[in-house]
Amino acid sequence: MNNLRLTRRRLMHGVLAGAASLPLVRLLGESSVRAQDAALTNFICVYHPHGVAAEFWAMKPSDTETAFDISYENCSLQPFDDAATYGKSFKDKLLIIEGIDHLSNANGHDSAGTILTGSRIDGKKPQNASLDQVLAVEKGLGAMTPVSSVSLGVGNDTNDSSWTLSYGQGGAALPKIIDPLQAFDLLFANFAVSDDPAARMLAERKRKMGQSILDFVRGDIAALQPKLGANEKLKLDQHLTSLRELEKRLQSPGASAGSCKAPTRPDAARFPQLKQYNGGEPYFDAITDAQVDVLANAIACGITRFGTLFMNDLSYMGNPLDLPADNHANVAHTYNASPLGNNGRPGDGDPATWLPLAKFNRYSYTKIAKLMQKLDELGALENTLIYAASDMGNPSLHSTQNVPTLLAGGAGGKFRMGRRLRMGADCNNMTPWCAPGEMTYVGTSNNHLLISIAQAFGVEMPMFGGQIEMKHMAGPLDGLV
Repeated sequence: MNNLRLTRRRLMHGVLAGAASLPLVRLLGESSVRAQDAALTNFICVYHPHGVAAEFWAMKPSDTETAFDISYENCSLQPFDDAATYGKSFKDKLLIIEGIDHLSNANGHDSAGTILTGSRIDGKKPQNASLDQVLAVEKGLGAMTPVSSVSLGVGNDTNDSSWTLSYGQGGAALPKIIDPLQAFDLLFANFAVSDDPAARMLAERKRKMGQSILDFVRGDIAALQPKLGANEKLKLDQHLTSLRELEKRLQSPGASAGSCKAPTRPDAARFPQLKQYNGGEPYFDAITDAQVDVLANAIACGITRFGTLFMNDLSYMGNPLDLPADNHANVAHTYNASPLGNNGRPGDGDPATWLPLAKFNRYSYTKIAKLMQKLDELGALENTLIYAASDMGNPSLHSTQNVPTLLAGGAGGKFRMGRRLRMGADCNNMTPWCAPGEMTYVGTSNNHLLISIAQAFGVEMPMFGGQIEMKHMAGPLDGLV
């Protein structure tokens, strides 16, 4: 009996752990996203590492809200105004926001978990679900697509708060897919089954096999549930959500793929290794491009409306940016900011340290520009909101103040794009800067931005996140509409 119980437990664990990798067995209909003119239907959040070199990112004195230059030499935002590379300028599809503060109690990197949760971090874990999951799952905005949401990453599939954007109820981290082939198979494996009868029979066989496994596991869960404690039940609820997602895909009726064509499956030869610290670093550039392509096509084809992408750096010898092999220690940590990147504190900083970080920032933005270009080519950019951010502002201080924040895309007309905004800081003294260690500097809480995004999707949310003071997690961000 014990052996049987162990076997069943292993089987259930294997099915649940591999939930994201089971193939879709359905034919998808033509994307409804394409046909909508003035609706915000899609949301993508992109993380880029190492904060920002504010000297080549922030507004210049000559800039105004609607008239600003991002094409000057070494500007990290240059890719968004590079028509020669990306087919057009996307400057009018940007909303660049300065002064956003994650208000995280975590040390720098761990605050990646606050980007979509607006929560303080407790033991490398936020306190609540992330906005993408609240919208897609809790509010049901992802219910009509084959995949409610998808979480992609590059190089590291760790799921603590320093490596994760998406969280379920109670701050339970959701797994990321770091293999573009696995991501493609999750989203597109049976997007268009050929007319070959043998191929159709194989697809139907896979569908029935998947449903049989789910039925078996569901029976075990029903028997197990009453015996679990509160924490275990929370974890099981996450697994049940995964099961419901799988069942939805397996039971979805077939339909013609219409005019939306599945992309080419990524070429595995481009990234023979995937993982950080295991030889994957030289392939991160190709992996990121493949993830961008898969995600853009999934959004455009209506396979999902919600996605996250957790990017990585290029820490290896001979990287294409000609940066030190350790981007983290020798680029981010050596950044010596001017007052512009140091919350107004006096001191000239070291200009020699600004350029390497700005070069890396620009590289990160090339990937977001490529995402915008692909969505635009597929007719989905106008209906999409991209939220791009890092886990910190000044990376050498691991500061979560003045985090680089971009909204991009058409946003369904819900936000006025083509602008730069500078949020005011809250200092409790009369000096032009807040003294180190006094904890008097408080920027504009990221929670307000998350509330504004929810409202743009038609979800009234007066408060969101987990901050100490109510004022920091209540109300939308001013100036977006």
